[in-house]
Amino acid sequence: MKLEYCSMTGADDEIDPADLAALSREFPFVEWAILLMPSRAGTPRFPKPEWIGKFSRACAGLNTAMHLCDDGFLGFVAGRKDILDLMSGFQRIQLNLKFGDVEGKYDPAELVARVRALPQWQFILQYTKEKQGLLPLFEDVPNHAVLFDASAGQGISPDRWDAPLPGHFCGYAGGMNPGNVAQNLEMIFKVASGQTTWIDMETGIRTDDHFDLAKVRRVLQIAAPYARK
Repeated sequence: MKLEYCSMTGADDEIDPADLAALSREFPFVEWAILLMPSRAGTPRFPKPEWIGKFSRACAGLNTAMHLCDDGFLGFVAGRKDILDLMSGFQRIQLNLKFGDVEGKYDPAELVARVRALPQWQFILQYTKEKQGLLPLFEDVPNHAVLFDASAGQGISPDRWDAPLPGHFCGYAGGMNPGNVAQNLEMIFKVASGQTTWIDMETGIRTDDHFDLAKVRRVLQIAAPYARK
């Protein structure tokens, strides 16, 4: 197994993007994932558009992802220009199908068409057992990846990690933190043997709901040997 990315999710207005860029130089495999939910902009985990612009400039050319949540996700499906403009500074886009109130509010065929029309991004599907029926719609859409994420940002670990889905670039999220990431990487190493993957964490790198750069650094130090394998 090779760890392609270690995705650190949830930096917000409290964080100086220059500090993230500095960590990227030290740990090139880190991916900074920024949550976009316009209705909660300026609250913990959800930065304002002005901060997102500053981040995009500071971290240009680095590994970056935007996670579209709730009205951010629905705005993307609808083709809202303000959402697409904010996405422009990022390499990968995660579609958070399990976060917020989106169920029944979008047409899956319209979502697939939107992804297909934007090949410049890799789109990550937040995959759960309830959403597995959506995956066949993306069968002939090359610019997608799959994140096993039953936790959906709640910091809850699964009982076990699933093997990657054949033919899909798959990643893993749920309940990881500095204290257990080594153990989880070993478990993922076993089920994803010989494949390239990534991990993502959000709640586990926060302290009192503040993005904690010390925890981020510790995770990256632990994950570094896997990124080199």
